[in-house]
Amino acid sequence: MYVAITGSGKARVIQFREDTRIPGTNKKKTHVVKTLGNYECMLAQDPDIIAKLKAEAAELTKTKKESYASMTITVPVVDVNSPDDVAPSFRFGHALVKHLWGRMKLNDFFLHNCGKRNAETVAQALFYLVAHRCADPSSIYACASDQNSYAGITPLGIDVLYDVLDVLSEQKEAVIQHLADFFAKKTNRKGPEAYYDVTTYAFESTRWGELRMFGFSKDNKNNEVQVVMGLLLDNNGIPITYELFPGNTMDQSTLTRSVEKLKTLYCLDKITVVADRGLNSGSNLEYLCKGGHDFVISYTLKRSPEAFKELVWQNEGWQDMLDPKTGEIFFRSKVVEQSLDVKIPIVSQKNSTAKKRGRPKKYNSETIPVKIHLTWSAKRAAKDRSDRERILEKLRKRLDKPYQLKAAIKRGCNQYLQMELDSSNWQLDETKIEEAARYDGYYAVITNNLNLNTEQVSSIYGGLWKIEESFRILKTDLRARPVFVWNDEHIKGHFAMCFISLCILRYFQYLLEEKQQKSVSAARIMEAIHEPLVLVQGEYPSNIVTPTRVSQKYLDLAEILDLSALKSNMTLTKFRASTKLDLTINLKNRTN
Repeated sequence: MYVAITGSGKARVIQFREDTRIPGTNKKKTHVVKTLGNYECMLAQDPDIIAKLKAEAAELTKTKKESYASMTITVPVVDVNSPDDVAPSFRFGHALVKHLWGRMKLNDFFLHNCGKRNAETVAQALFYLVAHRCADPSSIYACASDQNSYAGITPLGIDVLYDVLDVLSEQKEAVIQHLADFFAKKTNRKGPEAYYDVTTYAFESTRWGELRMFGFSKDNKNNEVQVVMGLLLDNNGIPITYELFPGNTMDQSTLTRSVEKLKTLYCLDKITVVADRGLNSGSNLEYLCKGGHDFVISYTLKRSPEAFKELVWQNEGWQDMLDPKTGEIFFRSKVVEQSLDVKIPIVSQKNSTAKKRGRPKKYNSETIPVKIHLTWSAKRAAKDRSDRERILEKLRKRLDKPYQLKAAIKRGCNQYLQMELDSSNWQLDETKIEEAARYDGYYAVITNNLNLNTEQVSSIYGGLWKIEESFRILKTDLRARPVFVWNDEHIKGHFAMCFISLCILRYFQYLLEEKQQKSVSAARIMEAIHEPLVLVQGEYPSNIVTPTRVSQKYLDLAEILDLSALKSNMTLTKFRASTKLDLTINLKNRTN
């Protein structure tokens, strides 16, 4: 490494450079290690700056050569008669989570918010639970058993790991606020825009409690108690907030509480809520409109009034986009202004003394001016047609097997069947098939924001897949269900832990997309955290550690987080400098 002055005139700069030989040639390639600053300015501040920088470059070169020097270790050769006779190895991929944990100031947050007594132990336990959830999600019991296999983790009792769930339950609102502040500063979060959906999480139990109730299960686990979660995401797919409801809560009644919390988090006067048609209830729409908010929700054409369907089939008002090569229509759009009639449930007045004859009125009617944005695309039409043909092909093969058709009814395939349940005379309903084919390629989104055009509405609604993916990550990758804790406070703490884990994974995805333009699934990121191992050889404290099973995703995230580069073989000190994980904790526990 050497000092170089490059540029001309007052634009000259001082750099650290080094030359490397191009393999197979006698040529050299020059690399800029670091640009230090403007030559004129630095020289004016210190006339001896060049001499000092040359000395620093020489020291850096010496240090670098020493880091690449060969290492010699003495290893014993003994019979392997017990697990302790093999070279130990430890997981270290959670170094990524640890570094991000520090960047998000979560350790400081828990130290200041979980009480003065045993604060460090509580903060350590919470980090380990989240890191384990991001790497290898499992029960608290399994987490406790795995502690010795994680580099730099001081083992804690299983009772401590259960108790800190209570801390998470108590600090849930403060954690959400802390994370909201962080993501508002560190991402391009658009506060007024939020995606909302609801799902259920089952317990392998029938024991009910404050949250655990029987209800409509989205996972078809109707014989188990469950809880309901409402989740809000931002435009990046990063969670904003969540709410837990008893398992018998209907989807439509969860939205208002989540929106109120979002308003409080960001002090917002107006919010755009994006949701699927399951949340399209009169109460929700009326609440959003009266609160001055916007909604963008899918609209079901098949269940719409006949008068509206006629508007769809009419050619007037459609704008067509043609393929320049074939001249065929590949996309159409149309905007229809409507007055949406919604039914608002009447809240019963318990103190009312007036009694009226007959059945009491349950709903009031409200009218909301909206625009319905209709689209048709050839690509979607082909997919709809293909999906229907796949279902019909299965039904045709089962027409002579009534017992299989009865099973198909439970899975929603009966829409294309003419059937007599008491006989075997089953056949396809061609009229229903033709009617379904009319809707191929059509999609409708409804909004009360009359200033949005179809492209804007489609773009906003198109982000709804992120929340569906987040629920899949929670349920499948992070294994938030089935839930293996039963105390209500532990249940709340479990979902708070899963929420923090989801935030971390989504933020990793955001960083990879923003910094390296790489789209990576949550499952791949979890593999990058779970897979890396470090093999420890030699006698303590003169051990040599060798990283293995390191994926490119780990290296990408380590680069984004500015972690020091790993070496193929390192001392314990160098490993700690690269990962911020102290292996001496594990080695001392092993020898004790």
